Amino acid sequence: MKVLYDASVLGAARISQKGRTGVYRVVNEIARYLIARDDIDLSWTAFGNHNHLDDVIEMSRSDPEMAAPVVASIWRRHCLDLLAKPLNRIAASHLYRLVAPILPAVDELKKRATFNEKLLEGFDVLHSPFGKLPDGEPGKGPVRVITVYDLIAIRFPSLFENGISLQIEATIQSILPSDWVLCISEATRLDLLDYRRDLNPDRVRVTPLAAGDCFRPCEDEIQINQVRIKYGIPAGASYFLSVCTLEPRKNLRHLIRVFERNYMAFPQNTYLVLVGATGWHLDELMRDIESSPIGRVLPTGYVPDEDLAPLYSGAIAFVYVSLYEGFGLPPLEAMKCGTPTITSDNSSLPEVVGDAGIMVPANCEESLAAAMQQLASAPEVCTDLSQKGLDRALLFSWERCGQQTVQTYYDAIETRE
Repeated sequence: MKVLYDASVLGAARISQKGRTGVYRVVNEIARYLIARDDIDLSWTAFGNHNHLDDVIEMSRSDPEMAAPVVASIWRRHCLDLLAKPLNRIAASHLYRLVAPILPAVDELKKRATFNEKLLEGFDVLHSPFGKLPDGEPGKGPVRVITVYDLIAIRFPSLFENGISLQIEATIQSILPSDWVLCISEATRLDLLDYRRDLNPDRVRVTPLAAGDCFRPCEDEIQINQVRIKYGIPAGASYFLSVCTLEPRKNLRHLIRVFERNYMAFPQNTYLVLVGATGWHLDELMRDIESSPIGRVLPTGYVPDEDLAPLYSGAIAFVYVSLYEGFGLPPLEAMKCGTPTITSDNSSLPEVVGDAGIMVPANCEESLAAAMQQLASAPEVCTDLSQKGLDRALLFSWERCGQQTVQTYYDAIETRE
C-alpha cells in the first residue's frame, strides 16, 4: 500500500520547541509506526505547510528511522526559493511596494511545486494527520484520510488567538463525505458528527492516543533531584504539577487561585509547578504568577520529554483542570509514571482517566481544593491511585493506535473498490 503522509508538523518541530506539542507527538508516533510496517510504502509530503518542505527533506536525510521519499517538484521549488530570497529582502526594505504585487503569486507557485494533483499519481492513501485536506473531488485520486483532534476553537473561539477558529473551520470543511476521519476520542467524534451531519458515521473512526515509552515511574532519586535543580524546584520542597501549553483553555488561573487559597492545608514549602511552552492571552496569567502572595507558583517553560518522567514521578499529584479537551495526553503520561492524577470531568477526559483518577468539575473550587488536600495528606489514597493509573495506562498504546489507523486505510481502499 502506497501512503502519502503530511509531515509538515515534524518539519516545524525541527526548528522550534513550540512545535513539539501534543499534536507533534501524535504525528511523530504514527509516522514512525507506518514507516516500520512492511506492508506500507510510505512517502512524505509537506502540503500542510509548504514553508517546511526543506525541514521535511532534512528530516528524511538526517534520521535513518525516518528515511522515506519526499514527494514534491523539488527542483522547481528550489528555483522559486532562489527567486523569493531577493524579493523578500526588498520587501523588508522601504521598497516593499515595488514587490508587494508579486509576492502572493510567488508563494502560490511555491505551494504548487510542493503539492499538486499530479504528485498523487500511484498513491493509494493521502493522510493529513493535522490540518486541512487539499482540495479534491470525490472518487478521484487516492483515498483521503484526515485526523481530527477537536472542535474546541469552533465551540469556544474566545479561548484562542484571532484566526484559530477560522483555521479549524477550514480544516473541518475540507472533509468531503467520501473521506475517512480519524478522531482521537469518542468525544471528538461526537462533536464532529454533530457539527458535520452530512458525514457518514461509519467513516468516522476513533483511534485513541497513548503515552510514549519514555513515560514510566522514575525511582532514581538522584535523577529526580537533578531535574528538580534544573527547573528551579527547591530542595526538599513538595509540589503539585501541571503540564500543558500555557493558554486560557487549560484553566490555570483557577488552579493557581485554588492552590493559593488552600496553601496552609498542604505540607510546608509546597509549590505549584507549571510545565509548558507559552501560548496566548497570557497577560492575566503572568500577572497572577508575578503577584502571587505566597510566591510558590513556578513556571518552568518548555521541558523536553526526557525530563518529564522524573518531574511527574516526583510530584505529590498531577493536576489538569482543563475546560475542554480533544483527548488529554498529559493525564495519561502522568498515570503511566504512577503519579496520582486530578482532572476535570468534561469532554474526553473521562475516556482517558476512567476511575484511575479524581475527577472534578472544571471550575469548582471546593472540589479541586478537597482533591488536592486529600492527595497531599493521604498516602494510602496516592498509592491506590498510582497503581490504578499504571493499570489504566496499559489500555492505551501507539501500537494499537497505529493498527487502527492502518485498518482504516485498508477499509477505505476496500470500500472504494
